[in-house]
Order: sequence, then structure tokens, then C-alpha cells
Amino acid sequence: MKKERRRFVRVPAEHLIAFSCFNPGEDIPFDHSMGKTVNVGEGGLMLYVYKSLRKGTLLDLDIAFEETTINATVEVLRVRRRPSKGDGYFTSTRFILIDHRDYHRMMQYDGVFPVRKAGNMN
Repeated sequence: MKKERRRFVRVPAEHLIAFSCFNPGEDIPFDHSMGKTVNVGEGGLMLYVYKSLRKGTLLDLDIAFEETTINATVEVLRVRRRPSKGDGYFTSTRFILIDHRDYHRMMQYDGVFPVRKAGNMN
């Protein structure tokens, strides 16, 4: 049986995203792209994107959510190429910064319970 490496359970959730890529400690993005979330958890998001990103890259995300967008900063933890179909990449991330109200709304909407504080939330 495969041992679960995640600290938090993730649930399937699809939200469109737009993002800017930053190197840690830099204020100017080096790239911009789009994608979608695959799943959501208390600690972070699994993204499906069309760019191979490096571990440690910071993403400033705009997440389409209900009638608005949620902004969050996440750190790339792992990247793997999508097997067989498509040219995309599954990208595991962890929350670095997200407004606590947006975080709670998203977790409740997507059915992630119980809600704990993750990352640095305002």
C-alpha cells in the first residue's frame, strides 16, 4: 500500500486560473500563463498548467471563483508531466499568502473540512 505524503486531504475542484511566475525574493514576474486547479486542500492546490515550472517558483494566482476572483500566492513543490494525453504539467503547490476570508470561502465551497489556518493568511 502506498504511503500518503500529504499533510492535508485534497478534494477534486476545477477553477480556471491565471498566474504570474516569480523567483523567490524578486518583484518582477518572469512569465505569465493560465491553467486550472485539479484539486484543493487545506495546505495548497494541485494545478494543471501548460508550462514546466521549477520547484520553489512563486505563483501569484488569480482563481476564478463563483462571480469573482480570489488572489493567492503559492509555492511550487513538485511538477510532473501529464501522462499520455496533452502537453501539460501537474503542479503541486502550497499556500504562501491568501486572504483568510477567501480561503475559508473556497474551502467550504469545495468541501474541504475541517478548515484550519494554512500559510500566511491576512
